[in-house]
Amino acid sequence: MGLPILSTSTLTMRGCSRESVYRLFRRLLRIRDKLGKNIKLLELGGIKAYLRFSRSKGSIYVYDGYMVSKDDCDKVGKCVMINNVSLLYMYMMIRLTGRNMALLNIPDALIWVSKVFGKDTVVSILDLTHDYIENGVLSSNVDVILGLINMLGLRVTMQQFENAVLPAKRILHLMREHET
Repeated sequence: MGLPILSTSTLTMRGCSRESVYRLFRRLLRIRDKLGKNIKLLELGGIKAYLRFSRSKGSIYVYDGYMVSKDDCDKVGKCVMINNVSLLYMYMMIRLTGRNMALLNIPDALIWVSKVFGKDTVVSILDLTHDYIENGVLSSNVDVILGLINMLGLRVTMQQFENAVLPAKRILHLMREHET
């Protein structure tokens, strides 16, 4: 199943109150309930990308306050396994055609991007995401995303990308209305 995006135990180990963690979980799940199971982020030609949240109970491995995969835990050897933890998973579902799709676990995908393209690329992606969510505008880090997309063989201009993320802009507008 991959790494969860959030876990109650690791957040409380880092000083977050348990109530704050559960409040964050509930807020993300309310957003999912309001916007639907698949939250459309991007539409570029026939390619569509959706965000999906799921919640479950399970076990995690923790090393020095960080969640790690079982494989990484086996490598370092000094992990603690914690059972019966509330977990929140975040996936990106990419529909390439009517029948072809890819389902990516977000933390696992970021780790892969970090290993292949470097930590600076992941930091740029996260900065772009943060800036877009907070301000509703694409920052200069969009060039990193466009470079990755072009490397995958899709030629996308800045204007095409801005048009492609319009569904996400609508969702951010709905979320801001819901907060006030």
